[in-house]
Amino acid sequence: MKKETLLIKLSGNVIADSNALNKLAEYIDARREKGYRIVITHGGGKQINALSKQLNLPVQQIAGRRVTDDHAREVLMYTVGGKANRDLVSFFRNKHIPAVGISGVDGELTKASRRPPLDIDGVPVDFGLVGEIEDVDGSLPELLIQNGYLPVIGCLTWSKEDGVLNVNADTFAIKIALALKVNELVMLMDPPAVLDADSHPVAEMNKEDWQRGLKEGWIKDGMKPKLLTAFEALDKGIPSVRLTNADTLAAGGGTRLC
Repeated sequence: MKKETLLIKLSGNVIADSNALNKLAEYIDARREKGYRIVITHGGGKQINALSKQLNLPVQQIAGRRVTDDHAREVLMYTVGGKANRDLVSFFRNKHIPAVGISGVDGELTKASRRPPLDIDGVPVDFGLVGEIEDVDGSLPELLIQNGYLPVIGCLTWSKEDGVLNVNADTFAIKIALALKVNELVMLMDPPAVLDADSHPVAEMNKEDWQRGLKEGWIKDGMKPKLLTAFEALDKGIPSVRLTNADTLAAGGGTRLC
C-alpha cells in the first residue's frame, strides 16, 4: 500500500511563531511515525517586509500582490531563500526531525518564465521579477523523502532568461503538491478555520458555500484569494485541501474543502 503524502504550506507568520512551530513539529513527528511522507513549502512575507524596513527599501504592493524589482529580489533571496528557510531547518533539527532546506531554484525543481503584466481594474500592471512556473521536476524532494528527510522548500523559482524569480507561495505549494501527487495539501493560516458570519469554524466547504460567503460578506479580505487558490488546487486534481492553523491541525480540525 502506497504511503500517504502530505504537503504543508507555511506563511512567514507561522515561521515567526514559536508556539505554532512547536505544534507543527509534534504533528509532523506523529505523522512520520505512522509512515506519512511530509513536505514543507513556505513563503516569508513577514520576514521580507522586516528586512526591507531595516534596509529602508519600499515595500510595493498592488491589489495585495508584491511588486518585485531588483532590490526586492535580493531581499527575497536573503529571506525566503536564506534566513526563513535556515530558521525552519534549524528548528526541525532541534526537534530531531531531519530537515533539508532547498528552494524552487535547486536541482531543476522548477522552471518558469517572467509573468506578463496583469490586468488590475482595467490597467495593465507589471509586477516585475515574478515567475509563472511552467515545469516542476519532483525528483529532488522525492529523493529526500525516500531517504527519510523532511524537505523544506522556499517559494523561489528560476528562469533561464531572468534567473531567480519571485512566485506566490500558495501557487508554488500547489505546483509542488501536484508534482508529488500528494494526498492532502494543508495551507496554514492565522485563524483555526474559515469562519462563518457568526465567527464559527466551518468544518467543510464546497463551492456553493464559498460563493454564498462571498455574497454575504463573511468571506473577505485575505480569505478571498486564499480560498480562490485552494479551490483551484481541488480543480487541478489535489484530492484534499485543508485550511487551518498549527494548533487546530494537530487536533484534526480546520476547514476541509470538498
